[in-house]
Amino acid sequence: MTDYLYSLSLAQQTKCFLLSLGFGFIMGIFYDLFRIVRISVSRGKAAIIVCDIVYCVFLCLCTFVFCLAVNEGEIRGYMMIGEAVGFLVYYFSLGVFVFSATERIIGFIKGFFVSVFKIIPFPFRWICGKLCKFIDKILKKSRKKAQKMKNKSKFLLKVNKHLLYNLNVKKQNSAENSGE
Repeated sequence: MTDYLYSLSLAQQTKCFLLSLGFGFIMGIFYDLFRIVRISVSRGKAAIIVCDIVYCVFLCLCTFVFCLAVNEGEIRGYMMIGEAVGFLVYYFSLGVFVFSATERIIGFIKGFFVSVFKIIPFPFRWICGKLCKFIDKILKKSRKKAQKMKNKSKFLLKVNKHLLYNLNVKKQNSAENSGE
């Protein structure tokens, strides 16, 4: 009686196997994406090792989530075989065509990013140009006003006989002189 609770019917096992085939096929697509990124960035051995490790970790996490979603977290051998067969079907069918087109795909992606990076700075350059002209105009006006104020202040400081503190000092001096 307890064996029935832990066993799956043949229909459920077939469904899990077919889903794992599809999952393996999708993981093959992700492998090609990782491979294209690796080839476009670097062709060294270190890049291959790092990308393969990242892909394996990604694959393990995705397989874990897949097993949780499809089979209530139970890992079955036929599911792992289904993933491997799905991956191999992709790798030896569509993967061959994708790998042969990799250089063109990389060229297209690089061209796309070059064009995007040419377009993106244009509005910023235009805004910066307008902003610099505006700031330069304000600075020129402020320099002219500062020069006028400087000239005025020199002229006003020369006529200092009628300033209040000078008059107070003269009155105090005259009061002191008269008091002596």
